[in-house]
Amino acid sequence: MGADFIKRAAKTFVKRWDEGRRMLSTADLFTREPVCGAHSTAFDLERNADVFIGERLTVEKDGETLVARHGLSEIARALHPPADLLEAVERSCGIAMGTIETIHVAANIAEISLC
Repeated sequence: MGADFIKRAAKTFVKRWDEGRRMLSTADLFTREPVCGAHSTAFDLERNADVFIGERLTVEKDGETLVARHGLSEIARALHPPADLLEAVERSCGIAMGTIETIHVAANIAEISLC
């Protein structure tokens, strides 16, 4: 009886663990999934800026503003960036990589997200 009991108990024990794994992997109303959304803000484009959506730029902190550069030339500037975005760039030694998400040609503004 002892050996049979162990086999029966062990079998149900494994099944319960499998059920627990299934329950953990099933999303419900309160499931918190990690979001990898980048922070973004609007940058004022320079007059001669020739940019396209998806282009990678370097974003540097310049006082209380952010400057987007392609190589050494300045492409865009954010005069009043959000404080958390400014702090994030400052924490990464004052420079970060950015990607142009959208371009508003009429307003001469580009939405740049930081990675």
